[in-house]
Amino acid sequence: MLNTNTIAPLFLIALLLNPTVGRAQVNRKLAMEYVNRGTNELEAGNLDTALADFERAMELDPHYAASYFSRGLVRKRQRDYDGAIRDFTRSIQLKPMAEAYLNRGATLKDKGDSDGAIADYNKAIELNPDYADAFYNRGIAKDDKGDLEGAIRDFTRALKLSPEHARAFVGRGFARMKKGDVDGALADYSKGIELNPQSFVGFYNRAFARKSKGDLDGAIGDLSKALEINPSDVDARHERGILRAAKGDLDGALADFAKVIELNPRHARAYANRGMIMLLRRQDAQAQKECATAVELDSSLKADLERSVEQIMKTRQLKPVKP
Repeated sequence: MLNTNTIAPLFLIALLLNPTVGRAQVNRKLAMEYVNRGTNELEAGNLDTALADFERAMELDPHYAASYFSRGLVRKRQRDYDGAIRDFTRSIQLKPMAEAYLNRGATLKDKGDSDGAIADYNKAIELNPDYADAFYNRGIAKDDKGDLEGAIRDFTRALKLSPEHARAFVGRGFARMKKGDVDGALADYSKGIELNPQSFVGFYNRAFARKSKGDLDGAIGDLSKALEINPSDVDARHERGILRAAKGDLDGALADFAKVIELNPRHARAYANRGMIMLLRRQDAQAQKECATAVELDSSLKADLERSVEQIMKTRQLKPVKP
């Protein structure tokens, strides 16, 4: 990699020493250097610096496909999906590449266009039939459309091409879980976690598979591992609170619901569940306050809360406290 301050001078010297070198060739080489440097900046998370390098490359050589492809990656990271799609499209027009189709497909998927995404993944696979990530991404899109058999076939193909593709195991596990194959899902989630012990999605999804088998302790353990990886995930913490309550660990459940509310003060179900525990503990005034907050945040909870309150109060043989 050339030093930042030597990119232009070195190629100017080359041009002087070899006058047969065309300006277009020099500009292409300069553009490649800017793209390489921008890619390093992108990998380091310096998006603005990367963007500047990619755009400088475009100025030097407007027909260099890699410049548009790379800027598309930055724009996708910045959630400028329309801009990213334009860049990937321009890259494809200049030089059709499987990677550009894959990333345009992924961006279309981010925008909710699963059909468009699948079309691009198909093209990526046509250009590179051994592209495991294209099969994986197409599997995700097919799963979203409800084509579970097709999704499982794509995940399986991805795994044949790349046997250590941890996300493909997790994706196939999710599709199998939807089809009711809990044991198959558990096996896939476990393999995905073995390959990537930092897979939040693997632990999170396996928790639900274990829950469906009645293994609440295992589910709580998986949710705890997921929260070690991402402590701020509200869904995992709320679900762990529910399972802790089911196991009779009311203090642990209350701690989880309190953290959920700290992370998301408008999480109605956390207030509702905390209210139910307080009611079980005969803390009626506080329970009523929690239930009222839950209904204020989400009025659709009112009927369910009233039924839950009635059931709890029957066990206490006391007059119900209305939410």
